[in-house]
Amino acid sequence: MLKIFGFNKKEKVTVEELAVVYTKTLFEVIELGFSEIIEFVNDNRKFEESPNLKLEDTNWFLMIVFAANNHSLSEHFDEDVVQRLHHASLNELIGYFDMEEDIVRDMFIDYEEFFKEQYTEDITTEKAMAKSIFVKYNLNEFQGDLLKNKNEANPVFLQELTDLMSNFIWNWTDYLNKYKVN
Repeated sequence: MLKIFGFNKKEKVTVEELAVVYTKTLFEVIELGFSEIIEFVNDNRKFEESPNLKLEDTNWFLMIVFAANNHSLSEHFDEDVVQRLHHASLNELIGYFDMEEDIVRDMFIDYEEFFKEQYTEDITTEKAMAKSIFVKYNLNEFQGDLLKNKNEANPVFLQELTDLMSNFIWNWTDYLNKYKVN
């Protein structure tokens, strides 16, 4: 980045260009990282038996990652950019799934609502992602009776999964230090 007299020279990108990079990067991170999440969950000693998640089970994870990342857009952009980026990234998602557009759109909206339910002011985006995974993958069924009856995730497992989820959050601070979105 060029700094002259304290001014930053940032490369300009359109919302549509950003949406392509944003979704493509999230797809790549999910593709590379989901196997590690599967391994962490399946081999975790906090469960009575392995949940036996498989690579084919990626769609819920993908939707949780996108919902979480889209949830934080308003922290970095004004409402107009958030809406345009949300719409453009949804179009990229529609192209990814081999389903009818309306089904993908409804599924995406449902996941965003579900994520908002998991997210509260007193937890981080990463922890809300971990809670979402716990619920969507029905991991409560694999816990011991005490936690299963309470329908609560083992706190150590949840914290470890939360830590892993930080790898799936878009780093807007670094990106916006280099690029200006218009």
